[in-house]
Amino acid sequence: MGVGSGRRFPRPGPYLLITICVISWTVLVTSRHVWAGDIRLHYATLHALQKNFWSPRDPMVGVVSGSPYYSPYMVVLAAIGKLTGASVRPLVEYAGLFNIALLLVAIRRFCGHFRRPSLTATLVLLFTLTLWGLHPRDWSGFLGLYSLSWQLGYPSVFAAALMFFVWDAFLRFRARPAENWAWADLAVVAVLGALVALVHPFTAINTVLGVVAFALADLRGLLRGRPVRLALVAVPAVAFVVLWPWSDVLSLFGASGEFSGIHLILIRDVVREWGFFSYGLALLGLPALVTGGRRPLGRELQILFGLSAGLVAFGAAIGSYGFARVIPVVMLSLHLALASYLADRETRWSISWITYGTVTVLACAVGLYGNSGGLIRAYWGKVTSADLATWHSRDPASRYDPVISHIHSGDVVISDDPWAGRLVNSRGAYTVVPAWPYPFVDEAARTRDAKTFFAASTSTQQRTAIADRFHVNCVILSHGARTLAVPQALPGFSLKARTWRNGASVWCRP
Repeated sequence: MGVGSGRRFPRPGPYLLITICVISWTVLVTSRHVWAGDIRLHYATLHALQKNFWSPRDPMVGVVSGSPYYSPYMVVLAAIGKLTGASVRPLVEYAGLFNIALLLVAIRRFCGHFRRPSLTATLVLLFTLTLWGLHPRDWSGFLGLYSLSWQLGYPSVFAAALMFFVWDAFLRFRARPAENWAWADLAVVAVLGALVALVHPFTAINTVLGVVAFALADLRGLLRGRPVRLALVAVPAVAFVVLWPWSDVLSLFGASGEFSGIHLILIRDVVREWGFFSYGLALLGLPALVTGGRRPLGRELQILFGLSAGLVAFGAAIGSYGFARVIPVVMLSLHLALASYLADRETRWSISWITYGTVTVLACAVGLYGNSGGLIRAYWGKVTSADLATWHSRDPASRYDPVISHIHSGDVVISDDPWAGRLVNSRGAYTVVPAWPYPFVDEAARTRDAKTFFAASTSTQQRTAIADRFHVNCVILSHGARTLAVPQALPGFSLKARTWRNGASVWCRP
């Protein structure tokens, strides 16, 4: 097209601009190759699948066949690794880039149900990244900027993107005339819903809450023959979940109580100082939620907030703290309501809109400061431990880093510090005591044996018997100067490495 033809390139929308910013941040964080937290468990899962793709042992202790962590997400990553020869860390890192791109597309797709889709999606993404609290929690499934900076490659991020696609497909199905069977939308709901259930069961609960809320908001319309259609697609989806060959997802329901205790801290965050430091900034969306019944998806968001907040409260009341994993949907309903109000043409330029918008901008600035630990993750220069503390970010360095290189894939390790097991698992090795809650083995018995192994009163014969029972190859000591006599009293183990600064040491059999 020649100059002067009058043809102009369209101006980029607001969502494209914020997408470029988020993708750039993601690339910078990924390029640092610095990770910590539960990513080690996902490394362990991939290591186990690479050892035996079709029938892997569990990634923690290596004695149970299969594991709930062998989801389609991890199986596909392991298959890509086998085909390309890629190692574990690059697989998870590249998956993180894909997850964020998919999440950005999914949010924009779902926000097509609001009046101003691009602006609403922009605000939703901004609020989801910032409007949490001054000290937001770093937890799987929590999509704040700080939490997300450590979890780009986690299955939970992939599942969150699928959740938005499921919600979008269900709303499109709901909007169809009753005589239109809308098989394409139903297929999306069924297939992606089954994937969410296998990839991240906690996100599956959140996905179901959204579908239930959307159904209740238009229950009369759905009852016109639609339940039959939903049942027709639900049956194969449930069958796929139940028959998934790498794990038994139903076993999670029987073991759910074992995971409850680790979530107590999330409930305490809600009641500690009225929850402000962890979640308080999201309450800014409460007025928009309460008054938004006439806006698009207004009733749906009100029902979703009521269901999710009620479920969290119910779980806290009965001591089932795992329901705290619904908190991200409580937050999301507030973020969506606030974004819908501020993006609505009918509410713009009023005194209340200007005031509300100004307060929201200030709250986002405060939330960005609270999530500053996620910003420094994108900084390429040298970052000291003091810098990380100033920016409210965790230090990924470990006291065991200098000695852990002597642990190899397939080794079985016992340690007087259970936390060291996470580093061990990340290298494809196994531990006597599970490094994460894992109710599929007798964790209490293993813990007792580990304590006996390191007790000063334990005889050499007892230690040898415990080591032989679990096929232990190496011993990790957290303070060599204090417990150095343990491996010396165990014939066949010799010192492989020691850090003189903190006394950590590794002793291995030949």
